[in-house]
Amino acid sequence: MDIQVLRAIAVLSVLIFHFDLPGLNKGFLGVDIFFVISGYLMSRVIVDEMDEGRFSPASFYFRRARRLLPAAWVMLACVTLLAPWALTISALHDYATQLAGALGFVANIVLWQQSGYFDGEATLKPLLHTWSLALEEQYYFVLPLLLGLIGLIGRRWRASALLVLTLASFALCQWGLRHEPSGAFYLLPTRAWELLVGSLCALPGWQARLEGRVRVDMGWVWLPVMAFGLIAGVDDVHPRGDALLVVLSTAGLVLMPSAMLQSQRVWMRPLHWIGDQSYSLYLVHWPLIALAKNVWLQGAPAWLSWVLLPVSFGLAQLSYRYVEQPFRRVATPALLVRRLSWILLGLALASAWMWHHLQTAGAVDWRKVRQPNYGLSATCDFEGDFEDVSACRVGGRPRTLVWGDSYAMHLMPGLAPSAALGGLVQATRSSCAPLLSHARQVRADPADRGARCMAFNRSVLAYLRAHPQIEFVVLSARWQYFFDDPVVDAQGRIVKPTHDELIAALSQTVKAVRRMGRKVIIVSPPASVGPQLDLGLCAERHLQGLVSFMHQADQRCAFAQSDHERYQAPVIALLDAVAQHAGVNVVRLDKLTCRNGRCMSVMDGIPLYRDAGHLSRDGARYLGQRQDLGHILVSMAR
Repeated sequence: MDIQVLRAIAVLSVLIFHFDLPGLNKGFLGVDIFFVISGYLMSRVIVDEMDEGRFSPASFYFRRARRLLPAAWVMLACVTLLAPWALTISALHDYATQLAGALGFVANIVLWQQSGYFDGEATLKPLLHTWSLALEEQYYFVLPLLLGLIGLIGRRWRASALLVLTLASFALCQWGLRHEPSGAFYLLPTRAWELLVGSLCALPGWQARLEGRVRVDMGWVWLPVMAFGLIAGVDDVHPRGDALLVVLSTAGLVLMPSAMLQSQRVWMRPLHWIGDQSYSLYLVHWPLIALAKNVWLQGAPAWLSWVLLPVSFGLAQLSYRYVEQPFRRVATPALLVRRLSWILLGLALASAWMWHHLQTAGAVDWRKVRQPNYGLSATCDFEGDFEDVSACRVGGRPRTLVWGDSYAMHLMPGLAPSAALGGLVQATRSSCAPLLSHARQVRADPADRGARCMAFNRSVLAYLRAHPQIEFVVLSARWQYFFDDPVVDAQGRIVKPTHDELIAALSQTVKAVRRMGRKVIIVSPPASVGPQLDLGLCAERHLQGLVSFMHQADQRCAFAQSDHERYQAPVIALLDAVAQHAGVNVVRLDKLTCRNGRCMSVMDGIPLYRDAGHLSRDGARYLGQRQDLGHILVSMAR
């Protein structure tokens, strides 16, 4: 009974977190509770049967298949049937890979290669939650062999061997968090310590020894520790301190069962019921959330969570009653295979429907459209000082240098073919605006990120001094982050630059270039309404005929020019002031895409954006060629 209550706590924590309900900032730690429980229960079965001389790997895996596969495969079949109506073609390609990973028990590895769990893009993946199922299944494959090998050495070495493996996995996890955080999250070697803690709890004799020494109900200790971890926690890195708190508190409650979790009182019965169907509830809830997030481009409304939550419970009850329970009564492997074959047939038909949808999707390669736009080459996203490399140059003696961050990179496909510019040099670095005295420095960045950005900009000026053939310098950046994010100044201090300080900083760059006798032109960011509306995704959905809901754009992905001007008001004011202060012209990209009070994301059937603000390669070419952007820049440079 206490295990069922722990399962209920685990799945409710996950649901509260995934449905964005208030209360549990670290509700994702419910998965860590599941890991300890799974390690405990499976090890308890294997150890008991091994000690009694009746363990059979075939019987063990038959019971695991009977317990886990039917409900999971029904969920996969249903989601696969729905996916073509909710997912874009590029997302559907990723989904097909995730489906193969889920069926092959390697979903965690597939998802590790595609994205991190806490990335915004990851929340759109309907099978994201299968990573934890795959990790547990991999542990089930390894566990009998591991315990069998330890048994050959001697039973008395079980605890020592498992403890050494637990500590080694935990140490590897902490190393991975510094060097490969996504891998540390997803992969078995770095998460096995949580399951191994459960396995340690399953070894005979532990509970008996503790019961003789502990006289108080330890639920009063471990439940508050678990609650603290789920509600607040101690750090922002996972799996580390918070995972350790939750794992140890779960282990404490497993080893020293609390009377609070074994209560037969009426108010505990809902938790028993939820614990019983926790597996089906975990399976069905996330696809509903992910499919909704694909359709609602600016975040699903709050009321939708309160609709989908009871729907999740209803679907879980159907899965539990009509799939889980009947399959638990299947007596032989042959009968299990026959019944599973019907589910696989449904999954195969749903997959065939999805494959047909992919084959008739049209000639546009949306994964290419939505890929990062580094300009001439990914090499041109410089990490150190600027270098004159051939991959970042067009023409033998280029006359134009494009300088800035990713908002300068995305101009390059449109500018490179322009004869008016006389060849190009791309001097760009991500999140590094062309300022000499200020740089973006967010918490997740290395401590010297801002200083290295300013050093990069000084190296660009040094390049200009050494190359007098450069006549035109194009400056472009996403200036918005100077208003939204932490900024570091030339002395290394975190500051909040004023409007006047930013005007002076950008004017300083313009004047430094002018003193070398070069002409300068500034290109503004394209129109956008902020990071909440992915214009590239909206265009992809629109051109594929998928329904989308958003409050700042219509079904054709056009948005009000007033919304754009309201969002970018600080940037527009900055560039207007610099134009007056430094006597430089500004090319407003929004003037090229906004007409009659509406700003376009798609023009002549071409998606202009790849995300919320960056131009796609095709979009940059369209503006460059149809609008003759290169000629505009040369004619307006001063």
